[in-house]
Amino acid sequence: MQDLVAYAIKEAEAQGADEAEAYGASTAESEVFVENNDIKQAKTQQLASMGIRVILNGSLGFYSMNRLTKDSIKNAVSMAIKIARASPKDRYNSLPGSSKKVPTLRGVYDKAAESFGASDAAVIAAEMLESAKSYDSRVSVDGANFSAARGTHILANSRGTKLAEKLSTFSWTIMGMAIENGDVSSFDFQSGVSHSVKGIDVRETAREFAETVIGSLGPRKIESFRGEMLLTPSAANELVQEVISHSINSDAVQKKSSHFAQKLGKKVSTELLTIEDDGTNIEGLAASSFDREGVAHRRNIVIEKGVLKRFLYNTYTARKAGVRTTGNAGGSTGSPPSVSTSNFIVKEGKSNLHTLVSEMKKGILVSRFSGNVNPINGDFSGVVKGGKLVEGGTIRSAVKEVMVAGNVFEALKNLSGISKERKVIFDSILPYMRFDNISFTGG
Repeated sequence: MQDLVAYAIKEAEAQGADEAEAYGASTAESEVFVENNDIKQAKTQQLASMGIRVILNGSLGFYSMNRLTKDSIKNAVSMAIKIARASPKDRYNSLPGSSKKVPTLRGVYDKAAESFGASDAAVIAAEMLESAKSYDSRVSVDGANFSAARGTHILANSRGTKLAEKLSTFSWTIMGMAIENGDVSSFDFQSGVSHSVKGIDVRETAREFAETVIGSLGPRKIESFRGEMLLTPSAANELVQEVISHSINSDAVQKKSSHFAQKLGKKVSTELLTIEDDGTNIEGLAASSFDREGVAHRRNIVIEKGVLKRFLYNTYTARKAGVRTTGNAGGSTGSPPSVSTSNFIVKEGKSNLHTLVSEMKKGILVSRFSGNVNPINGDFSGVVKGGKLVEGGTIRSAVKEVMVAGNVFEALKNLSGISKERKVIFDSILPYMRFDNISFTGG
């Protein structure tokens, strides 16, 4: 792969590109699937791909392939050059400067992954299924999977950057419901990730899933009211994260679709909220030494004690804004780099979950949110899943057919609590988050 990436750069220069970048990735993956309370399928696959980006007279061309030979690379370079010649000029098209000395991030590759195969994945998937079913006979696992992948991503460009890194990732999900005498609970979905074999903990994920669906049995209808909303990390991921991620994206800012566009240095939340984007945090699945353009990942404080501190940039949007890239070029070999969060992290609070619940006069603990969220204006409306009514600081019962609606940006101004406990959800690390003055509509 390294030789082929280097060949792609030489070929692009030979064909007249002013600048060229090649990004290659190879992955070996084993995955096991569970359906209807039983292991159904196991598969192993090896994948390799490459994306070639060229800049010619200020115009951009890009072409990707998954058949990696010198002939196919030569053809891909020709196609990228043709696309560049047919594309409009943009003075902000550029590659980042040379990144020969990117610090190596430790903890993103486990050598034990090299001997981890489909049979190992099947054993762990079975363990996750058994853990959920043994928690309570009423638990029904509709689907689950366990995936183990190891691979290498390699980036080189005509400015002298030559980078390669090994990555290992283990991820698992479980979903389903609880059933008792015809009563079906809310559907729930839980997940876990690790970069190392030792970090795999499917039992805890299965327990959390089983506990949530069992707790959703026997729901009762409630009257409509306005009160407090306590989001689990999963619900915060579904309801809040997408809106904030969009708003701190410099591409959205420059296209005037970000609510935060004119708010740098201003309060966008209560002082309880601190958010960072950190591709060097190895707890998150997006951890790696460098971004999609070969720029070193780093820790970026985005919101600090409620105040918006910065936006996230790749090389293109940084040049357009006259600032430095924040190392947030994202994407795969299949497309040119875009602006993306790496690991989205909300700083833990000072109160534990029990305290957050005990302080609630009347509200709902939301396990999951199912509905629509507008990332531009922040409006949301949908159904509370796995919800529980909290009154007088005590969880009273599961709730049935409750709708919730509001606006994320307004909710941030009413953020009243953040938990010490946090959960890793793929490339996010999130706490429980409590908001005041939220509208709930009973069934």
